[in-house]
Amino acid sequence: MKRYPNCVHKLFYEPLIITPSRHAALCKVLEARMASDSVPQLPSQQDRDPDGLDGPQMQIVRADCIIPVHGVLTNHADDIPPSSCGCGCDVVSSMIKVAEADDTIETVLFDFRTPGGAVNGVPELGSQIARMHKNTIGFSDSECCSGGIWLAMQCEQFFCTTSATVGSIGVWCAYLDISRQMANEGVKMNAISAGKFKLLGAYWRAMTDEERAMLQADVDRIYAQFEDAVGLHREISDEFMQGQVFDGEKACEIGLCDGLVDGIGDLLGDE
Repeated sequence: MKRYPNCVHKLFYEPLIITPSRHAALCKVLEARMASDSVPQLPSQQDRDPDGLDGPQMQIVRADCIIPVHGVLTNHADDIPPSSCGCGCDVVSSMIKVAEADDTIETVLFDFRTPGGAVNGVPELGSQIARMHKNTIGFSDSECCSGGIWLAMQCEQFFCTTSATVGSIGVWCAYLDISRQMANEGVKMNAISAGKFKLLGAYWRAMTDEERAMLQADVDRIYAQFEDAVGLHREISDEFMQGQVFDGEKACEIGLCDGLVDGIGDLLGDE
């Protein structure tokens, strides 16, 4: 229950680098869980876990290290725990540090299964990947979209399967406005505030043109950072960075992917 306000804030009041379809699914799940929590229940084992960090672990295969990037990207793992399909950038960052410190590891292979997520933490994690002193390879056999492709493009190479879903390069944010509904129901919010933009995004009032322009400027700024990140190792035409998603074959054709493989085993070092 204590995480719900944080989840709502991230879903509706922050810039996002996630596919709209997964955003819609998360909203449905959140709505259902909040409704079920209206009835007191015994805490689950995951709720009793003080860290809530159970999830996929890094693997070492000979001189290769596989780091999982599975689930919705958040800055901190306890924002959306792995048991709820979250992936904390802080957890991935810790795995990278372990891999970097291990002299027996030559190549770090990032296994991407993510629709993206929140912006917070992704640029910093991307920079960390780009600065690594090991060989870095990205891979996806399912979904590597939005924030996921931001991270994957920091790897020296990126491979995927033919049926993988890749792309969704873009940024967006959603602000709920129920001011008309409230007016129709005869409900009025009396808000006392100081600071011209303190109530920006408040759900009980319509957004002004000036406020919308401010938010658009923020989204445009992050989008420019996204484009720069994608172009670190590859030249991608701007026409393919407009939010579209591609299968593996098309991703290779336009330069988002360096090649097709049948599975992650094709990328592991020789016996």
